Amino acid sequence: MFISIAETKSLSKTASQMGMSVSSISKRLTRLESYLQMTLFDRTTRSIKLSPMGEIAYEKSLLITEEFQGFINELKSAKFTLKISTPRRFIESFLIDWCYEYCSNKHDVDISVVDRKVKMDSLDIDELYITNRKLGYPLAIHRQLHPVKRVICSSVDTNVVADISTPEDLNNNSTIYFITDEDEHDIELKRKGNSYILANEGLHLSSIEESLKMVLEKGCVLVGIPIIHIRELIEIKKVKIILSEWEMSDINYYLVWKDRPYFKKELAEFLKYIENKWRERCVAY
Repeated sequence: MFISIAETKSLSKTASQMGMSVSSISKRLTRLESYLQMTLFDRTTRSIKLSPMGEIAYEKSLLITEEFQGFINELKSAKFTLKISTPRRFIESFLIDWCYEYCSNKHDVDISVVDRKVKMDSLDIDELYITNRKLGYPLAIHRQLHPVKRVICSSVDTNVVADISTPEDLNNNSTIYFITDEDEHDIELKRKGNSYILANEGLHLSSIEESLKMVLEKGCVLVGIPIIHIRELIEIKKVKIILSEWEMSDINYYLVWKDRPYFKKELAEFLKYIENKWRERCVAY
């Protein structure tokens, strides 16, 4: 408003430009001068012009508004930047491949895949978080990904599973459990209306790497492993699914982010891409 009055030398023209009444413009100018404790304009009944202090304020105002407008334009035209965080390293292996593929086709995109702790104290505006639990961040948006099937698996080379034909047989073998959190207890297996409660006792691991190491090196049976994390091992015939007719509850994962007004289109495209990749990986078996 101040710049407009300085350039038009007219309250009425400024009022017209800003869609306001002349009296409203006059009151705002009076409040501005009162706040600054200085006279910005020398006014008469027939004219209005900048005072000596007003001249200085006008030059400074032009510089400030030009710099701020440049900052806004930079924001609007900047690359789409995104930081993807996950509390579990096992997601990173295929997430990195997906992001590499996406960046290869979108040259105006910058994506960083970073490792974060399970307990986060904030969610940045440029951060996309993948987690298996809903988070309590203010203004956070949660979108559920395709549910992940959990299975029981063993090494293809081990002979201990030869006699496993029912869930009860797991009690007689070296059985370990993958857990998604510390509160997970007994596991219910279901098959055609029948159910079996598998006592979740013994060794519990939350690390995918360590769990699969026990399967491949120790010949253990692993209960509750998400199917998306053993796809490659199944394909190269290192691991096999056992008791496949028995099912357990799926794991739900979420994409969590805060709204980004300047990148609505770009973010929507990337979210859709990740959702499709995730679904493909989940329904392969």
